[in-house]
Amino acid sequence: MIDKIRQTINKYGLLETNERLVLALSGGPDSTALVVSLAQIAPTMGVKLIVAHFNHGLRGRESNRDERQASRLAKQLGLSFVSRKMDKAEIPKGLSPEDFYRRQRYQFLDEVAKRNHARKIALGHNLQDQAETVLLHLLRGSGLEGLKGIVPMRDGKYIRPLIEVSRNEIIAFLDEAGIAYRQDSSNESKLHLRNKIRLELLPYLKNEYNPKIDEALAQMAEIIREENIFIKECVAKALKSTCVNKQKNKIVLNIQYLSMLPLAIQRRLLKELLENFNSQKNGITFLHINSIGHLLHNLESGRKICLPFGIEARREYEHLVLERSRECAKLVEYSYDLQIPGEVFIPERNLSVRLQLVKKDKIDFTVQNKDYFDLDKIKLPLVLRNRREGDWFQPLGMAGRQKLKSFFINHKITQQKRNEIMLLVDQQAVLWIEKMHLNDKVKITPETKKVLELEII
Repeated sequence: MIDKIRQTINKYGLLETNERLVLALSGGPDSTALVVSLAQIAPTMGVKLIVAHFNHGLRGRESNRDERQASRLAKQLGLSFVSRKMDKAEIPKGLSPEDFYRRQRYQFLDEVAKRNHARKIALGHNLQDQAETVLLHLLRGSGLEGLKGIVPMRDGKYIRPLIEVSRNEIIAFLDEAGIAYRQDSSNESKLHLRNKIRLELLPYLKNEYNPKIDEALAQMAEIIREENIFIKECVAKALKSTCVNKQKNKIVLNIQYLSMLPLAIQRRLLKELLENFNSQKNGITFLHINSIGHLLHNLESGRKICLPFGIEARREYEHLVLERSRECAKLVEYSYDLQIPGEVFIPERNLSVRLQLVKKDKIDFTVQNKDYFDLDKIKLPLVLRNRREGDWFQPLGMAGRQKLKSFFINHKITQQKRNEIMLLVDQQAVLWIEKMHLNDKVKITPETKKVLELEII
């Protein structure tokens, strides 16, 4: 395994001689193998290692045992060790808990690297992680940018020396060396889509179709990465054209020039331009790009569509104008059927929603991104969607019904925001307005027997 890691380092230029490297150690088998293997390789390259552990504190004593195990391993290998426990900070609105925890972890690693003058941070992603990621993006209908999977090096800073090493090789390596490691119990939960892919889908594909499916998916990702680089270069060239006029909060493109571009380049160009309106550079889907394509082929000037982040796309004679507007009244509809238990990804919002039954004594109304319903009061099936004409609900604590439109007006919700807000709907009415209100008919009462939990992740 050590030789394979050396080959990966050389193949992708992950490390240079005499540099400093931060190793992210959770205590699990992958990161443990990362630390042990790099401890053997680093001296031959003059690389100094710093081990960093971030304790999320999400599993109580189990999380603390992870930290102690990580500290012991670093001491055993004679490496510097740094750790931090996550502050119980409030999760910002619009972020899923998983995204928030990931950002906190990366912020910690970046700080450790900066303090120690380290240019690189090594992460323990392996071959199976790559296969899971490719399948996850495939199921969500991603393009090349998603199907390229996990890159061996990101932003010239985050490196993954184990990306071509299988999990079986990692376990065998640690067992042979007699190195202890921790197991995260949450990895066995099938509520998360990634876990279901690892525990159910990949084994099924391996047993029924291709015993080397992990390697096949990783190979596909490597091919796609190179082809994706070529498309990015073509897009970069198109961005420099005089037919693309970028202004503050406004972009004007010559439609004839756009029409001459290959469709793949045209779509990627539009996606990049639109994502630049958002600091997170996400939230633009194929649906949005495709709707602009229809606009390009409609010769009528003045036609317009509304997109996320308050962006308006309109045709002005021979030009396509992309502009951030204060109000955007046109509704781009989305709707997804829900299962109990189940999880659904909402590409229009770049987040997922999970439903599951919980015991009544497990209800915690203080947790953000979670809401609870009396399942017996719901007329199944359930749908998650944005607003429709005529929507109504019964506000919590009130006896009468109210039109959703009136509710939004009373709460001064902008047109664009109204179009984006998620609604949970049964066969009769709106049951839940995202982060705002609950229908009184499905509230939890002393008589409630079956509790349905909705979580935004």
